[in-house]
Order: sequence, then C-alpha cells, then structure tokens
Amino acid sequence: MNIAILGAPGCVGQHLIKKLLESPQYKVIASYRKKQDAEKLRYDRLEWRQVDLKDLSSTESFLQGADVLIYLIHSLGAKDFEQLDVQLANVAGLAAQKVGVKKIIYLGGIIPSVKQASTHLTSRMKTGEALALYGIPVGEVRASILLATCSSSYLIVYYLAKHLPLMITPRWLNSLCAPISLEDAVSVLTGLISKPIDGHEIFEIGSDIVRYRDLLALCGEAIRGIKNTIIPVPLFAIHLSALWIHLITGVPNSIGTALAEGLRSDTVPSRNRFREVTGRDPVPLESVLKRLAEEMKKGKG
Repeated sequence: MNIAILGAPGCVGQHLIKKLLESPQYKVIASYRKKQDAEKLRYDRLEWRQVDLKDLSSTESFLQGADVLIYLIHSLGAKDFEQLDVQLANVAGLAAQKVGVKKIIYLGGIIPSVKQASTHLTSRMKTGEALALYGIPVGEVRASILLATCSSSYLIVYYLAKHLPLMITPRWLNSLCAPISLEDAVSVLTGLISKPIDGHEIFEIGSDIVRYRDLLALCGEAIRGIKNTIIPVPLFAIHLSALWIHLITGVPNSIGTALAEGLRSDTVPSRNRFREVTGRDPVPLESVLKRLAEEMKKGKG
C-alpha cells in the first residue's frame, strides 16, 4: 500500500515515516520543497517527491500511485495562515480526487466548545472541512498539545518550566488541555490507515486532562524534581504573553501569539477515541514528561 505524506519533513512527519516503515506492507511517498529536506531520512520503501502545494498539477504528480494521503500541513507563522491553510487543503483534496486517493488522514487540533476559538484552532477545523469537500473519506485526528522534543508546543512548556521556577502567568492558564505524546498520536494516524472511515469522521485523542499551569508545574518537576510555583494574574495581554514566550524560549513571536490565543479555551476530547483506534491506553502524562526531560538533558536542552 502506498502512503503519501504531505508535510513529511516536519516533526510529526519524520516520526510517522519511521513508524510506517516498520511494517513491510507500506511504501511511503514523502513530500519535500527543498532538496535538503529529502536528505533527512533515507530508507528502502521511502520515495521523496518534490511538490508545490499551491500548484494543482504539481500536487497531482506527487500523489500519483498513492492509496492513502496523510495530511500534516499547517502554515502557522505565515502571514494570513488561516486563508493559506484552506487554500492548500483545497488543492490537496482536489488533486487527491483526480488521482484516485482512497482515504485522507489529517492531523488537526481539538476545537473548543465555546465559539471564541482562536484563529489557530479555527484554521485547523477549516482545513479538515476543506479536505472533506472532494468525496474522499477523511479521518481527522484532533489532538491538544503534542509532546516531543521537536514540538514547538512542548518546547515552550519545557523552557518556561526550566528557566522560571517561579512564574507569574495569565489567569487563562487555568484552561484545561489533554497533552499526548507524539508517538501515541502517530500510532493513531497509522491505525486509521486500515480502519474504515465513514465520510468526514472526527477522532479526538488525548492523555491525562490537566490545566495548562499544572502542565508547566509537572514539566518543572520532571526537569528538577520540584514543581514550579505559579502565580496567576487577571490581566496579561496576548501580545505580552507572546513576547514573554519568545524571550524565554526563542519561539518566533508570530507562532507564540497564535499558540497563546489557543490557551484561553479548554482543549480536551469530548469523546476520546484513542483506545478505539489503538486498542490500548495512551502513555500517562508524567511518564512522557520524565522521558522527554531526560532526552532534553542528554541533548543539552
């Protein structure tokens, strides 16, 4: 079975490639824009193809021979990323329809039940809706915070927890989230390849449900053995939060702003389908944080 991955060079894509190639039944067609991206991983049954996702014919050429498309594209940090995300998803969906792709699997984000969803999370939702317009079954995996040493969301949490044992935070860090390890998220993506999908089907996933402030404290405990002391304050503007994130973690201000906006709402599964897809429970949050803290320590993070 030929599995095409759009967004292959990224954090999730590289883990996904390795997971898929553990099974001899899969061949992977991986996207790249720059030649150096295609040099990151080299395996048997892995074919790198260059693609311009703004161009329909280029995207059709990339998808030739693909049975399943796994869509990992997200333009966070780009100007007008919400419009760009929808544009790219429409090109991918139409190209997939034209070449006969049988299924699309998309990794998005959990959408808050409140109407005031951030632009970042709204774009994730609209991307899934665009992919589903072309008559191909779409399995949309919605996750909260992905935990991995290559994940911007995790790195923000890690560096804040590491450098600020005592921190003053926005009161909206009392919002709930359901972090999950990248390895567990990838297990769901691969599990959906063989699972029948009915139309546009949503698969919300997550591990332990915690408040964002508790996630910071637990990460601090994983790093130094003592939880961070966190003092919430009522007034803390988004742009100040993004600047704070940038100064402490180095994450670009545009990305920090988009992510900070998403923290104001709860992002927890209304129906956690992780066990349904994988047949097991996700790895507990504290175990994941301890493992990642050790990995960051070894890498001098």
